[in-house]
Amino acid sequence: MKPRVLHLITVYNGREFVPRAIESAVRMDTSIADIDVLILDDKSPEPGWSEELKALCDKLGAHYYCAPRNLGIPRNCSLGLATAIEKGYDYVTINNSDVIFPKNLISQMVKACRVKGVGSVTAWSNNVSIFSIPNADPDKYLASQDMVDFLSERLAHKYASQLIDVPAGISFAIMMPIDVVRKVGFMDPIFGRGYCEETDWSLRSLAMGYRLCVAPGTFVYHQGRGSNVAAGLVSGAHTTVPENEAIIDLRHPKFRDQCHIFEMSGVMPKHKGDAVDYIISEGAARFGYEIVRSWANEDDSTFGSPMRVQIDTSGAAPTMRLSFAGFEQIWPLQSTADIAGIIKRFGTKGLIRNDFAYVVDGDKASTEYPLAVW
Repeated sequence: MKPRVLHLITVYNGREFVPRAIESAVRMDTSIADIDVLILDDKSPEPGWSEELKALCDKLGAHYYCAPRNLGIPRNCSLGLATAIEKGYDYVTINNSDVIFPKNLISQMVKACRVKGVGSVTAWSNNVSIFSIPNADPDKYLASQDMVDFLSERLAHKYASQLIDVPAGISFAIMMPIDVVRKVGFMDPIFGRGYCEETDWSLRSLAMGYRLCVAPGTFVYHQGRGSNVAAGLVSGAHTTVPENEAIIDLRHPKFRDQCHIFEMSGVMPKHKGDAVDYIISEGAARFGYEIVRSWANEDDSTFGSPMRVQIDTSGAAPTMRLSFAGFEQIWPLQSTADIAGIIKRFGTKGLIRNDFAYVVDGDKASTEYPLAVW
């Protein structure tokens, strides 16, 4: 029998981005687990929005609940956790509403949660605290279902169910086994309207001996701050609630040092670099690539655009900038052999013809042209 997953999406306002999150959630693959999507509307005050949201959930087949009063994120999440326990689910996910889920998310996360000792698994993303994969402009390049599916599919191929142990989980998209929730408990309402409640939960589970992990074989687009700006928790350039951070410092005084040690370990920079390198290669393999001069028009942001190698010899140190969907690498350019090496790496089959930008002799790249032609 397949395990059952309750997929919670917490909502407060957010008319402009919530529908795409729900639409992506209800289409997730159920080959590994049965999935029920539950929308927890925290008494959204935006006129008419709750009625629209309920109608959308009815249309898409998602469950909907509107709190009789505003609970705040910790209590709203705890309501979902209690529901998952009461209804006999095997796993529960807590998710922000300013996200796009890939088709394979639950399948990958259930596999990860089955690893012995795992207490929570956080998805990988462009916006997941210190674990983020760097991207030049996520809202431009990554905010489409096709792109999110492609990235998560390819990362799953590379990483399978591999896990990265991290200092804390992030509840923008996190899965916990129900047995763990029973032992650790719910989110603490001391965190008021929200922020840091999942850090506290994570550290309580860590103290019980559970592993906190990121699953690199997943990718969830996260707009970031969208749901919390809509809720009025943060504004402007603020990204957290200092009062709640003070609670974490008091309860878990070693946490900041643990984060610093983790960052200094080099674990995440290596994984991030490997992931970007792989994504760029996979983009070229799937959609082709082009070699252009530095002043060429900006690359297209739509799904299916080719990987681009931008040659810049205008500076003191010539460079090659490799980019795909906002993921970038910059390499030194010392001779035309470096350009030939790019063509050798990605092959001539996917090279998009652009006569001013490269020279090809049959199936072999010519290296006889001077750098000045670029």
